[in-house]
Amino acid sequence: MTTKVATFLAHSIAMENEAAERYDELASVMEVHNNPEVAVLFHQMAEFSRLHAASVKSRAVGYQLPQLKSWEYRWNTPEPPEVGVVDGTHYMMTPYHALEFALANERRGHDFYAGEAAGSDDPEVRRLATEMAEEEAEHVEELEEWIARTPKPAINWKEDPDPVSVID
Repeated sequence: MTTKVATFLAHSIAMENEAAERYDELASVMEVHNNPEVAVLFHQMAEFSRLHAASVKSRAVGYQLPQLKSWEYRWNTPEPPEVGVVDGTHYMMTPYHALEFALANERRGHDFYAGEAAGSDDPEVRRLATEMAEEEAEHVEELEEWIARTPKPAINWKEDPDPVSVID
C-alpha cells in the first residue's frame, strides 16, 4: 500500500466529489432561471459523479488516504478536471449544451487518468489509472451517443424574449 496510490485515489475522489458539487450548483442556477430541463440533466450528472466517487472509494478500502488541502492537489487543469468552468454555461442553455458541457468534463477526466497511467512509476497507480481512464472513455462514448440523439439548439437560442429590465 503505497503513498502514491493513496494520493492518486484521494485526487480521484476529490475530482468526482467536486464535479458533483459543481453540477448541483449549476442545477440550482437553472432552477432559479426556470430552465427545468437542463436542471434535471445537471442533477443527473451530479448523481453520476457521486456514483463514480463511490466506485473510487470502494477501490480505496484499505488505504490511508491523505487529507490534502486545496492547494496540495496537483491537477492538469486549473480546477479538478471534471469540474467544468461556469463560463461554459448560460442560463438559457439547452440540454444539448448541458451534454456538451458534461462531455468536455469527461474528456478532461479521461485525459487526467490517462496522464496518470502514463506518467506514474508506481505499477498500482498505473493499473488503477488505466482502469479509470477506460471508464471515462466509456462515459465519453455514452455522452457522444446521448448528444447524437439530442436536438441541436436553434441559432438564436440565447435570445431572451423577456429580458431583464433595470429601473434607474
